[in-house]
Amino acid sequence: MSTSIRAKRPDGRPQRSVLPPDERVGLAARARYAGSGEHKDKAWWGGKVPTARKLPGGKVGRPGKQTTTICPLTSKADQEQATQWVRTAIANGQYRFFEADKDFPKKIWHRADGRIWFGMCLNQGRGEYKGWPIEEEEWREVFG
Repeated sequence: MSTSIRAKRPDGRPQRSVLPPDERVGLAARARYAGSGEHKDKAWWGGKVPTARKLPGGKVGRPGKQTTTICPLTSKADQEQATQWVRTAIANGQYRFFEADKDFPKKIWHRADGRIWFGMCLNQGRGEYKGWPIEEEEWREVFG
């Protein structure tokens, strides 16, 4: 009689603790805000065309996926400001590392302009992030 052992699926909880301050500052200096057309509803830096889609009922998202939060950052100055937010979040330890994360944490957060900004790493090797504003309860679900 054989028994099979099922591999335990990762549960998505953070897998690493906050890095020491000197490591966070070094990592932060390499990170930047790249943005994503999926969260833009008008042209943004570099003349890129937005790819957020209007769904029935006026919501924005992708068919079969969750709705998308529109990021209002569209100018080159907005990108530079968001890059500062990304770097500040990492330097301050405002992130969660997850099991598959490489150099950069997958999820970061920053408070600015009376909002909470959520960032998600697009490229783990280059430290490129996209981001959008979220509500307090969304922040608590991920970081609280």
